[in-house]
Amino acid sequence: MKDQDQILTRRLSSGDLKAFDDIYDKYYNKVYAFSSSYLKNKEESEGVVQEVFTTLWLKRAEMKEIRNLQGWLFTITFNHVRKIFRNLAIKRRNLDAYGLLSVAEDSSTMNTVEYNDLLAKAEQQIEKLSPRQRDILLLQVKEGLDSDEIAERLNIHKRTVDNHLNNARNALLTILRDEQIIPFFLLWFLL
Repeated sequence: MKDQDQILTRRLSSGDLKAFDDIYDKYYNKVYAFSSSYLKNKEESEGVVQEVFTTLWLKRAEMKEIRNLQGWLFTITFNHVRKIFRNLAIKRRNLDAYGLLSVAEDSSTMNTVEYNDLLAKAEQQIEKLSPRQRDILLLQVKEGLDSDEIAERLNIHKRTVDNHLNNARNALLTILRDEQIIPFFLLWFLL
C-alpha cells in the first residue's frame, strides 16, 4: 500500500491527473470522516475535503518528496480543521470586543432582563412566520440541522427547504429592521 502511494505521488508530481483521481478516490472517505469527527457538520467537512485536495493538486510538484501520503493528507486535513476553529474563536472574540457577546453572557440583572426582552421579541417575530417556515427555521437554528437533514426529517425536497429558509430570513429581516433589533437577531443566529 505504501509503495502504491509512492507510485501515485510520483505520478502526481509530474502532473498526472489520473494519479490525482486515484488518490482522491482512495482517500476521500477517510479525509471526510476525519474532518467530520471534529467538525460534526457536513458542509464544513466537505469544504475541508475540497481544501485538502485543492492543496494536494497545487502542491503536486512537491509530492515526490512525500514518503507517507496518508500522513500528509491527514496533517493537511487537521490544519484546515484547526483553521476553522481558530476563525470561530476570532469571530467570538470580535463579537465580544463589540459587546455583543456580553449581552448573552453577562449575568447582571439588567443585562439579563434586556437580553430576555430581546429574545422574546425575536421569538415573537418568528411566530409570525408561516408554520412551515417557522418549523424549518427552528430546525436549522435550534437543532443545527442542514438543509439535507431538514428535508429528510420533513420528507420534502431540499430545494423546498432552502426556499422556506430564504423566505423566512427575508421576512424576519424586514420585521426586525422595523423593530430595530437586527443586531441582536444576527447574534441569535450566530451563536
